[in-house]
Amino acid sequence: MDYPMTPIGIFHCDAQYPYDVPRQGTLAEGNVGEIELAEGRGFEDAAADLVGFSRIWLVFVFDRNIGTWHPKVQPPRHTDRKIGVFATRSPYRPNPLGLTCAELLAVEGRRIRVKAHDLLDGTPILDIKPYLPYADAFPAAQTGWAAEDEELYSVEFSDRARAQCDWLAAHGVPCLEQFVRTRLECAPLNAKRNRLVPDPQQRGEAPMLAYRTWRVRFHCDSVTRAIHVLEILSGYRSEDLLPDAPDPYSDKAVHREFNAIWAK
Repeated sequence: MDYPMTPIGIFHCDAQYPYDVPRQGTLAEGNVGEIELAEGRGFEDAAADLVGFSRIWLVFVFDRNIGTWHPKVQPPRHTDRKIGVFATRSPYRPNPLGLTCAELLAVEGRRIRVKAHDLLDGTPILDIKPYLPYADAFPAAQTGWAAEDEELYSVEFSDRARAQCDWLAAHGVPCLEQFVRTRLECAPLNAKRNRLVPDPQQRGEAPMLAYRTWRVRFHCDSVTRAIHVLEILSGYRSEDLLPDAPDPYSDKAVHREFNAIWAK
């Protein structure tokens, strides 16, 4: 049997691409978003008594992954082997349903503000439920294959890199810092998990992390398991930024302004 469902609202946030968010909302404490509940269905009354709860469950649709399920998937953390999809939180599921436990910030009529989420902008919301510690928390529960988790790397930004991230966030690239932290804290030099490109200044000896048309120069200390993010660079060559060069991603004006400030 089919069970048709109608979204109760739409999620709004900065994240536009799957790589803009980690696979678990608890890994992105700074991610803030808002649910806009549908109008004319009484949902403002349905949400009123959420006030006072610290966290809520969001049931949503992996709308970018409809029809693309796989029996086995490669998790972004814990292991290099493929795992049965029912034993993972992967979005590539037979029924594209997602579940996340977000921190509740405010309820204002049909708008519900949350943080520490892993949703993308425009995600359809199917249901909301309160998080109840006595019913939902099982600290001693076994975690199966995920117990294989390796020690994470610490990720630190230089003053220059942090200032660059702040500048980019104010100029239409808001998710770069979160992307860097998520990608480099686990297996940072694994080219199967991360889009790594050669650093021309290092003659190919050290990679840079690629984020869309931007590049992140970093140093990896495998002994102390520390990542030092050194600076952000434009991924375009100088000839790519000439006034008459094609601009397929409509972002070269930002790169030109960025280079005028930050290029050495």
